[in-house]
Amino acid sequence: MRIGLTGGRGILGRIAIKQLLSRGHEVSSFAGDVCDLPALQAWAADARAEAVLHFAAVVPTQTVQADPARAFRVNVGGTANLVSALAACERKPWLFYASSSHVYRPQPEPLREDAPVSPINPYGLSKRMGEQVVETSAGPAGLPWCVGRIFSFYHPEQTGSFLFPTLQRRFATEDLAKDFPLHGVDDVRDLSLADDLVAAIADLTERQAAGIINIGSGRGTRIADFVQSHAPKALKIVPASTGTPTSLVADTAKLRQILGR
Repeated sequence: MRIGLTGGRGILGRIAIKQLLSRGHEVSSFAGDVCDLPALQAWAADARAEAVLHFAAVVPTQTVQADPARAFRVNVGGTANLVSALAACERKPWLFYASSSHVYRPQPEPLREDAPVSPINPYGLSKRMGEQVVETSAGPAGLPWCVGRIFSFYHPEQTGSFLFPTLQRRFATEDLAKDFPLHGVDDVRDLSLADDLVAAIADLTERQAAGIINIGSGRGTRIADFVQSHAPKALKIVPASTGTPTSLVADTAKLRQILGR
């Protein structure tokens, strides 16, 4: 299958390229700016993809909060540009939009795809608006589509302000015999190795699944337990903030049904 991909420099994009190539697919990665519509149109026409995976986005919540306008320009406007570029193709490819669990409001029970969406931060709002672009414009443009709501993930090659690379930096620079302050100690998240989530996305791509689908492990992990499990020694974890613990865990029944798991 000829597969196009945006966001190939990000961790999910890099893993996706490797996995798709290993499965025997041809991959064309868009190397430009998704805010550049003419560049997207030229790439889409040249790629002649049967499926397109849209990973390009401004992701870290701190980065989004520092410049929300840029995040909305990329996450929403870039998605609209991609739909427009693909709509002009002679052959309409299947479109996968990489969304986020942040479109949901945290709740104690696992979240099904029909749970109310109520983003609590600008990043989640930008991803929900990107979903709406796909939901309202892909179909009329003749593009079959799938929205994957991706839950939390980690990977040894992950960089930046995400939880896992932040922990690795702290483990390397702090005295771990002392108290280890941690935000969200009792928060529960659906945490997966990035490779596993990308494998599920590749499976969905090969099946050209439709609709909104949660992509996660379906298991909740307390943040303090996750941190301790990756620490080089036993830690004295102490809360760095107060507040009611939150939970974001995927109900993956739909994903498992589609993939026959």
